[in-house]
Amino acid sequence: MYLERLKLTGRRALVTGGAAGIGLACAEALAEMGAHVTIADRDEAAIAAGQAVLADKGYAVDGIEMDVTDPARVTTVADQLGAIDILVNNAGIARSETPAEDVADEHWLNVLDVNL
Repeated sequence: MYLERLKLTGRRALVTGGAAGIGLACAEALAEMGAHVTIADRDEAAIAAGQAVLADKGYAVDGIEMDVTDPARVTTVADQLGAIDILVNNAGIARSETPAEDVADEHWLNVLDVNL
């Protein structure tokens, strides 16, 4: 498999929305390739749970609380982490239970804030 040939040792990766789902899978793949991974999420309990899942698989990853819609927090996290070689912008939300034309403006703006 190509992952066996791809080595990211010494590279620093940040995965937003990395505590579960696709983000956690990305974090695992990066850790498997040797990257130093930090998972960022707005839910600290979810971060701890994601770290535990990866620890059970033999991967130690850092976790940091971050709401991607808060520019000041994003700047603080960027300053704390320093240089990042790999950024996975995975944070995202959806209001799939409601037809798009019925979504309230405030919810639609929140989706855009997070996803873009």
